[in-house]
Amino acid sequence: MSSFYPLERLRKIRGLESARYEDPYSGGKANSVRYLSIAPRDNKMKVAGLDNLLCGGEKAGLFVGHTEAITTGSLAGHNSVRLSLGMPLLELPRNLAVGDIIAYANESIGTKDGLKKRFTFAGSEFFERMKVTGLYTTNIEEIRKKIDGLNLLGIYEEKLV
Repeated sequence: MSSFYPLERLRKIRGLESARYEDPYSGGKANSVRYLSIAPRDNKMKVAGLDNLLCGGEKAGLFVGHTEAITTGSLAGHNSVRLSLGMPLLELPRNLAVGDIIAYANESIGTKDGLKKRFTFAGSEFFERMKVTGLYTTNIEEIRKKIDGLNLLGIYEEKLV
């Protein structure tokens, strides 16, 4: 696995003058091991049966991609602060694509073929679902209005501590 960012440019950044890329396990062929264990969790990203553990990304379900890792990880991180403060945890509503993918993946894992599926905003079954349910849009203003109407605009910017 190699980076798209040229090493000679990376080394021009202060503090990274001696940076290097390493692929010690596979000799440059691959080193990605994925989907070994999924934590049972609720739609607030809290792991079932544990009082103080939340999860995101592939640990939270069969999510594929950076956007899925960022959105589930952001919710898990936000809710970890809420949990530590004794506040109610945030569950994103299903009329938002991120709320729907979290809930849909959670429901699907419990089905017969659920562990064979992968969930992403960028294609496959969930992308088709977004189009059918009307969740797919590239209209930034429409998305902003929807989030604002749910009183969630800037929710992660709110200082909790």
